[in-house]
Amino acid sequence: MPTRTRARIHQTSLVIALSIAGCLGSSNTLLPGNEGAPGVKHFLVCAPNTAIELPIELRGLTAVLREQVDAYLQFQGREARWLDLLESKQLWDQAVSAAKEKGAVERAPVLFAEEVARRYAFDVIVMPSILLHETRVMDGSGQWDGVSRQMKVVNSPVRPPSGVISTLAQGIATGGVRGDVMVTSVHVLVFSRTGERIFEGRGGFGFVHDIDLSPASRGKFQYQLRDLAHDIDEIREGIAIAFDPYLPEAD
Repeated sequence: MPTRTRARIHQTSLVIALSIAGCLGSSNTLLPGNEGAPGVKHFLVCAPNTAIELPIELRGLTAVLREQVDAYLQFQGREARWLDLLESKQLWDQAVSAAKEKGAVERAPVLFAEEVARRYAFDVIVMPSILLHETRVMDGSGQWDGVSRQMKVVNSPVRPPSGVISTLAQGIATGGVRGDVMVTSVHVLVFSRTGERIFEGRGGFGFVHDIDLSPASRGKFQYQLRDLAHDIDEIREGIAIAFDPYLPEAD
């Protein structure tokens, strides 16, 4: 497939995914009667971020998302069959392209479901993703998608013999930073065998960056990319929030 064509399909995939998910608000939405996923045993799960691209420096998170979503479904007593990334993207891109040709891009999930139903037995389709977006922090603290997180400060300058450190370092150490910063969330879409959207949810994951004070002696600070793959407890929390109330969080 030519590069330009592939790029157009991926761009359309993103538009469709965002449209499917409404305005991507923090409130999870569930088709009435599906609380607790009654009668649903077999989940066909797409490779993480099939339709929503991540920056290259964050793509390693998809392996962690897959591992933890799989564990959560097992914890809920469900069975998961996963599509690998190549097949998942190919089938989704084909559905998007076919929907565009029909002049009804919103039907992409229906066409996708029809195709995977020819290949696999399942009760519902799940499309999990890591989302990248912004939230406002005050004093280094932020709340989004059901979680509250505190930004970590790294590389704080060592206090010199004089006992004086920069006012910037002191201010950030005691009061954090304020402003809009990048964060991640877990996003989940669930479709029936016929492509009807049953559920959409999201749960907060973590900050993309730590506050790096290594340039504080020059009156500056910078953001340092975090290794989010090690924040297992945080992504587990985000997954549980994202699936609730379709698969309710444990009491």
